Amino acid sequence: MKTYTLKSDGVLKRYDYLWRLSPDRWAWEYLRRNPEFRSDAAMRGAEDISEMMAPCAPIRLLRSRIDQTLAHRWGLMIMPDPECNGFEADVFWSRAAHPNQVEVHCSPRAEMEACSIWERTVPHCAITHLTDRQGREYFLLRGNGCVAQARCTGLSLLGLEKVRMKLTISDVDGIERRMKAQREAFEIYGNDFDRQAPLWSKRTQILRDGLIVLDCLELGMRRREMANVLYGQDAVNADWADDRGGMKDAVRYLVNRAQGLRDGGYLTELLGGRLGPYQEAA
Repeated sequence: MKTYTLKSDGVLKRYDYLWRLSPDRWAWEYLRRNPEFRSDAAMRGAEDISEMMAPCAPIRLLRSRIDQTLAHRWGLMIMPDPECNGFEADVFWSRAAHPNQVEVHCSPRAEMEACSIWERTVPHCAITHLTDRQGREYFLLRGNGCVAQARCTGLSLLGLEKVRMKLTISDVDGIERRMKAQREAFEIYGNDFDRQAPLWSKRTQILRDGLIVLDCLELGMRRREMANVLYGQDAVNADWADDRGGMKDAVRYLVNRAQGLRDGGYLTELLGGRLGPYQEAA
């Protein structure tokens, strides 16, 4: 895939962190800008989720104290804070909403047997573990500007028995997408994020620009003002008067596409699920 750098100064620099995010984190960036979702999220209580540190490893443990009905409407396991971005937020997608998430199977491990996944992950990543109301386990791995969500099967990670972790693919439907998700997850092990200039593909540039126009809409800006933010005032002054397409059509396309992703399209285009915005995802 061809990648390239983009002009990144002024307000555009605020969006540089997006370039390493996986599709499910882009989905969160669109969802957290949805007014109806933010209204639901405002009902989350400080005591809805318990949080503690694991006794023998640097892992945050989260567990829901209440039914997460509002979160399930949007394909989420728990209700995250919409003020947190795609890297910071504790966003756990349900399997129905995000069928291509990484799967890890845990089996018994002998006393002297090594687990390469555990040994490689703990020193390099910030780990957040979630147990849902049905006892299913998920975790988020954060590192190198990336976030990867994994679903656990087999033995519990929180049990007394030591476990060996293996990457698995439980069925052949969408196997290429599942393998791609596994490959992308390995980006968490790098250490070049802070030293590397953001690199964008055509797809991620359009996704970034879509978030920018949504934020501009929230501020009450007109489309020409959005174009000033995206392309610079000199370019807009030169091209905006041309009614034969070009910049006006580009901004119109960005607005329509971004609103579609924000208002439910994230479920199918970015997560690969088949759910509408108000269908049960848990």
